[in-house]
Amino acid sequence: MENTNLFLDLTESEMLALCKRVMNLEPAARDCVVERYDGIDLDALILTHARTWYDRLLMEAPAALLPTDDLKGLVSLTDCGQGVVQAHLPECCVRPLEVQLQHWEHSVTTFVSAGDREAQLQLNPWTRGGLHHPVVVDHGNHLMLYSLPVGLTPVLVMARCVVYRQDRFCFHHSAVSMLATYLAQAITLTPEL
Repeated sequence: MENTNLFLDLTESEMLALCKRVMNLEPAARDCVVERYDGIDLDALILTHARTWYDRLLMEAPAALLPTDDLKGLVSLTDCGQGVVQAHLPECCVRPLEVQLQHWEHSVTTFVSAGDREAQLQLNPWTRGGLHHPVVVDHGNHLMLYSLPVGLTPVLVMARCVVYRQDRFCFHHSAVSMLATYLAQAITLTPEL
């Protein structure tokens, strides 16, 4: 379980302020404001890069740096027959981390891509996963769970996922250094001569 005290949960304006702070773009004097209309929209540029960084963080970073939830109550299951179960993931799920069906001996934390050889083996009832060695094939918006003995009703025990929270930037505070590095490489404020 994540320690939420170490997580930042920022609105868009708070994320913009954080980005400006790590880029040393905060003004030194706050008693006057200068506005120019002939330059780039720096705030929009920074936010675009912040969103790109955050999307990449959600897809690639270790789960300890990200917001995770057990979405078992939001996942709908379809019994496809022969012990095969399809799990439809909710839109807030960016990527699954751990899935377990009732009767499986353990959860699955390594997911097989749809085009992999192991995914192809799941199409044959004699070579597919089972209670002792379950296999989960990731198809993006749904998972195929292999498998259960025929006749058992599929019940999801756990579906822990990295989640996207609408209009929020939520991540572990230690990822701020990654943000600073990314922004320094992505945004060049010095015009080329």
